[in-house]
Formats: sequence, C-alpha cells, structure tokens
Amino acid sequence: MIFIYLLSGLFLGFGQGANALSNIFGTAVETRMITFRKAALIASIFIVLGAVIEGSGPSGTLGRLGSIDALGGAFTVSLAAAAAIFVNVRMGIPVSSSQTIVGAIIGWNVFSGRLTDLHSIAIIGGSWVGSFLLAAGIAALLFYAFQYWINHSKMHLLVQDLVVRYAIVIVGAFGAYSLGANNIANVVGVFVHVSPFKDLNLFGIFQFDGVQQLYILGSLSIVAGIYTYSRRVIRTVGKDLFELSPVTALVAILAEAIMLFLFSSQALHRFFLKAGIPPIPLVPVSSANGIIGAIMGIALAKGGKNIRFNVLGRISLAWITAPLMAFLFSFVALFIVQNVFEQTVRQPVIYTFNRITVEEIKEQGFDTAALATVNGRSFDSEQSLYKELKAQNLYDRQQLMDIIAITQEYPMQVNTGGLRLKGLHKGFTPQQWKALQQLDEHTFTHKWQLKQTLAEDESWSTIAKPSTELEKSYNSKIESTLELLYKSFYYTPKQNK
Repeated sequence: MIFIYLLSGLFLGFGQGANALSNIFGTAVETRMITFRKAALIASIFIVLGAVIEGSGPSGTLGRLGSIDALGGAFTVSLAAAAAIFVNVRMGIPVSSSQTIVGAIIGWNVFSGRLTDLHSIAIIGGSWVGSFLLAAGIAALLFYAFQYWINHSKMHLLVQDLVVRYAIVIVGAFGAYSLGANNIANVVGVFVHVSPFKDLNLFGIFQFDGVQQLYILGSLSIVAGIYTYSRRVIRTVGKDLFELSPVTALVAILAEAIMLFLFSSQALHRFFLKAGIPPIPLVPVSSANGIIGAIMGIALAKGGKNIRFNVLGRISLAWITAPLMAFLFSFVALFIVQNVFEQTVRQPVIYTFNRITVEEIKEQGFDTAALATVNGRSFDSEQSLYKELKAQNLYDRQQLMDIIAITQEYPMQVNTGGLRLKGLHKGFTPQQWKALQQLDEHTFTHKWQLKQTLAEDESWSTIAKPSTELEKSYNSKIESTLELLYKSFYYTPKQNK
C-alpha cells in the first residue's frame, strides 16, 4: 500500500521537474548556449546527487508547519500540491513545490482541526520574499562584475563565447545540485518515517540506506518531469519576461545557484553557527522565485527597460494563487479520500486534562488555577481546545500551544529494530542509539514523556536557556530528531503493540 501512496509524491516530483529545467537552464536554452537535451541531462544527474548527498537539511521547517500523521493524508497533500503545480505548468507559469506544498499542508491542518504554526509560516513566507530579493541583488552585482570583465578583457569573441558556454554548464550543474538538496524534502519528505526500503549494498562499494533510496526515487520523478513537460515553462522564464544575452543568462543562472546553495547547504549553516554569525535558515525555497528574481535584478541593473510587466504580473499572481489553489485542492481531496474512498487521512487525537498532564503543566511553570474549567475533560480537536483556553485571556499563543502539546495523547512504543530496518539509525550518535536501545519495547502516552525519559541521557538533553545561535541550532536538531522518533514509534490504539 505504501507504494501506492508514494505515487502522489512522485507526481509532485514530476511537477517539480517540469519547472526545474526552466529555473536552472531556461535562460541558457533560450539564448541557444546549450541544447535542451544536454541541459536536461546535466540537470538530471546533479539533481539526483544533490537530493541523495545533502537532501535532509531543509525538511524540518515543513514538519513544524504541519505534522501529517497518516499516510492517506500525506498522499492527498502531495497530490493536491502536484495538481496545483500541473495547472500552472499548463499555463506556462513557473511555480515551485515549495509554494504549493505549504498551501496543501495548511489545508490538511484546517481539515484535521489542527493549529498552524504561524512562526513557521513567517519563516517560509519570509524566505520566499528573501530568496527573490537575494537573487535579484546577487544578479545585479554579478552583472556589473561581468560587464567590467567584458569591457576590459582582450579575449577574442569566440574564446569568450566558449568560456561562457562552459561556465553555464558548470554553474547549471551547481544550481541543479542545490535544487535537488533544497527541494527533495517537498517531494518525499513526508514519507521518510515510513520508507519501505531496506539498506542496499552495491558491489560492496556503494551503500544506500532506506531514506537515500527514497530520495533517489523522488529525484528520478523530477527527472521524468524535466524530460517530458518542461519546454513550455522554459520560454516564459528564458524569453517572455525579459530578453537575455548569453552572458546575462549565465549571470541569472549563477545568481539563482548561489541563492539555492545559501538556503540548502548544511556545511555553510554549521560554519555560520561556529563563527557566531546568524545563519540563513535551511528552508525549502522556490527556485522559480530565484530565477525570476535574478532576471529582474539584471533587468533593473540595465535600466529597467524592456521588462514585460504583463508577464511579470501573471507570474506574481500565480505565486499568490498557487498556495491558495493547493489549499483548496487539499481540503476538497481530503474530504473525498476520507468519505468516498474510506481512507484514513488523519489519526484521531485526544487532548486530555488529567492528573498527569495538569501536574506536567504546573511543572512547566504555568498557572493551573486557570485550567479549572477544563480539568477532567477531553477534547478531540486542537482548534476547539485552543478557542476555549484563549477565551479566558490568561495565556498568550505560545503558552497555549505548549499547554496543548502537553495534553495531547500520542501513544508510542520504542522500536529500534524498525529504525534500523529503514536505515534511520544512521542519523543518531552512538550514545543516542545506546540510550534508545535501553528503552526498547517501552510505551509512552505523551510525547513529552519520551522526551524527558531520553533526556536523562546527556546525548538527548537540550540546553535549558540557549544564548547563542550554535546552542539554538543544537536544540533544534534534537527536537527534529525527536519528531522523527515520535512518527516512527506511533501506533493507533487499535494496533497491537
């Protein structure tokens, strides 16, 4: 059944691929600096490499935006996001899976009665605007640098043309690698904790764990989209918005590649943290935003003339409507899948105020006297509980979210064998893995119970009051790892433990 559910993720990857080539090589193909076939081949190879080698970095923020807890829900959300991309591709408009997957996840939140993390929306939305402006700024600076080089270079025109062609190949490969690393989480990230693949050893040389095989499959679906459906969008990006020369096409590709690298490189993220510099968040960003931003940066650097504002307006409108379209598709599709096809799209969740949870709320420093109206009661909707507590005007939003998280019943049973079977054990330190093994077969009712039990081991404990970016990043990494455990160990009450 998991392979059927995976089809929606692969369809999303197909839609992503239909946009990918235009966002990486669209300007170069339209200026005839590289053929479509060569561009498709280079993009395909390096998207796969980027996904497999460095594809896990940006997935955490989407997980915090909405924690989809049923395979049927993940299937429907991916399908809705893919459908929104497909509609825009048919119109020749470049949109990204980063845009549509967010709208689809919010649709699941509303349908399931869950709250949406506004902080994550702010980070993701800010990254969309930031990626556009960053790519535009980088492109403008590169344009002036290349213009100076051309004006002062004594290089023959034929040699210059050859240099630009080779540079486009190298920079395009770099951009494709960064795109694969940054966007693969959108395609199959929701299926990581249920990956059906076991570790694979090829000739004793190459070894791929289950997650890497999942990323390979997702990236191959992107490749399929590149080869079959990307020509229509290439023209919009490479020619319709603003006429580019071969050199400015190179500048646009390089600016986009740098932008994608900044938002996806785990090594650069760690370097910034160690240097005490606030890092750029590892967030899936829109490559479409990047390439359009780069083209606009070049156009403005050249005086802003000849920009086709009707095309720009059509693209900008699509960037607003695409997430909304995905939201509507998701909400309607979830209703149909649940009620017509009788598939589970969300797990029933209970929020209980009993002696155990109220004591934990008090332990966390909250005034429990204000909980008198809900003590001893259970709620089946996060939103209804939030509204009842909010009406008392005694807690702010973050405090309400913390209280709700404590009361959530989330039955889990520790199963390290399952983690090893999926290849997920490689993501833990030896000390963390040892602590996990000691809890094998133990059951927990609440997430915080598992977290506190693991925190008794130093390798799982977070820093109480992080003061530096490095300490905050350490805590964030622990929390992301715990989220993987929660999803992997979860069982429904009807299941046998």
